[in-house]
Amino acid sequence: MTKRKVFFIIATLTITLIGCSQVEEGTFIQGNIENINEKSGDMEIEIEAWTTVSESAYSTNSFDFAKKPTSQTIQVSNPEDYQEGQKIEVKVIKNYEEDVWDIDRLKFEVKELN
Repeated sequence: MTKRKVFFIIATLTITLIGCSQVEEGTFIQGNIENINEKSGDMEIEIEAWTTVSESAYSTNSFDFAKKPTSQTIQVSNPEDYQEGQKIEVKVIKNYEEDVWDIDRLKFEVKELN
């Protein structure tokens, strides 16, 4: 193989590995499901950790909120997929420009943790 081909393969591999190692940015809630209302989709979470990961900080740093609640009720579209007592991580999605956190306008992505 020529030197150009080897260099191209190594550069492509390096760029691919760098892209795969990045941690997702955002605000996250980790905790246990305390209560689920299957009719309304409301899910009450006992919060163990409420953190945000920022682009300005390196992806390995996370920051705790100073005044965080011990529980939070969120609304999910598929409450039947979850059980009380289950450990979850919730990504909080704010898809509007105003600088306020309106619980009724926030979206949530729920992921099961083991």
